[in-house]
Amino acid sequence: MNKIIIDSISNQKRMAVVEKDLLSEIVIDSGEEILAGSIYIGKIMRILPSKFAFINLGYDKNAFLYLNDKREKGLYKYNENKKKYELTIKQGQDIIVQVIREQVDEKGAAVTSQISLSGKYAVLLCGDNSINISKKIDDEHERKKLYNIAQDCLPENCGLIMRTNSLEIEKDEIAEDIKKLYEKYKIIVKKGQFIKAPTQIYNVGSVIEKTISDLTLKDKYEIIINNINEYEYFSQKFENVKLYNDKIPIFEYYFIEKQIEKALHERIWLKSGGFIIINQTEALNVIDVNTGKHIGKNHRQTVIKTNEEAAYEIVRQIRLRNLSGMIIIDFIDMKFEEDRIYIEEILSDLIKKDRISITKVGMTELGLMQLTRKKINKPLNKQLMCKCPCCNGQGYIYNEYYIADKITSQICSIFAQTIYNEIILSSNKRVINAFKGENEQYKEIEKKYNAKIKFNVIITQRLDYYEIEKRRRDYAEK
Repeated sequence: MNKIIIDSISNQKRMAVVEKDLLSEIVIDSGEEILAGSIYIGKIMRILPSKFAFINLGYDKNAFLYLNDKREKGLYKYNENKKKYELTIKQGQDIIVQVIREQVDEKGAAVTSQISLSGKYAVLLCGDNSINISKKIDDEHERKKLYNIAQDCLPENCGLIMRTNSLEIEKDEIAEDIKKLYEKYKIIVKKGQFIKAPTQIYNVGSVIEKTISDLTLKDKYEIIINNINEYEYFSQKFENVKLYNDKIPIFEYYFIEKQIEKALHERIWLKSGGFIIINQTEALNVIDVNTGKHIGKNHRQTVIKTNEEAAYEIVRQIRLRNLSGMIIIDFIDMKFEEDRIYIEEILSDLIKKDRISITKVGMTELGLMQLTRKKINKPLNKQLMCKCPCCNGQGYIYNEYYIADKITSQICSIFAQTIYNEIILSSNKRVINAFKGENEQYKEIEKKYNAKIKFNVIITQRLDYYEIEKRRRDYAEK
């Protein structure tokens, strides 16, 4: 059975999802997240002509609301005289909004006035009259059946999305689920009328609890937890919950720590000897597939085998690293159309299993596969890592020769434009040696400016760190 392993002993709770003995997902709950799905009574701070509104939810960064007249229909009213829809909200007004994308780095949370509540079998769309069926249900007979059930159960001034879980479920059970969602919605709206903004009026629960609910709706999992209080809490909500009492740390016992470290590496090796390289940027994720050490019977077989293995590993890594936005996959070039179709079909089947929506855009003219994945939370590397103080997250630092050239320019400027004629340069050995040069070229500077340069080697991990102390030699000698 697949496992959900929860470590609740450290400062922040960590949850590992293990499927087929491989780490598939990591969820970290620091208790500070603005969770997608939470509902707030916020205050409108500013409305821009470009159809954006900034909403104060009570956090350091304002959330933003895209005022799309198709999506945010409740915020527009038709003006008969002007024959167009006009915005009904204004700056300083309170508004009920729901978080649809959490705050990431410099970007505030994204919110919507279109409230939706997710149940076991359906999603209630408040203020909308549409009925939609999960795209994962492709049987036309079943889709029509669920559409008819939704029509019969549709609450006033609400729409519905019938979830994949509603398939083959009795109408009464679905109706009860929808009724509970509608009652919850009425309580939220009533609460929002009497509370001052900015305040949270509905919490979806912890990120761990929300993830377990999503996972256990589709499959059975064994939930293992190492905290007695958490164990008792989760036992009341979920099945197959077990308490872990061993002295060995739970993540170490289940080999989770090592798998997390691998998930932060750029290169991932495949069983055949091929490998994939994953490069993450703010707006784009690029995955490159390589044959590496894999040598098959012939070139075509090598390419197909490597691409097939890569497809499985890529989908796992996308979920594990929580990659989102545009994802470009550069598979090894396949000359035969049937080979390309075969790999595309494998990829299409695999991405359906992700609990977060993935759309396959298709192949570009250059043979690059395009995917888009909905952004819900920070990628794993942003949750577990911080920017390098030496390179500020660029991944590269200036070499000692560039730093030496920069120092040379500064020192020459000091000698030429100030009264100082002696310099003490403090830096690491590599930078000082680069500055001196193989033939001690720095003495040419001393000769040109009739000045003196002294050196002080310091121990530092930062290659770009240096100090320049300026002195007047005539005063120093006295």
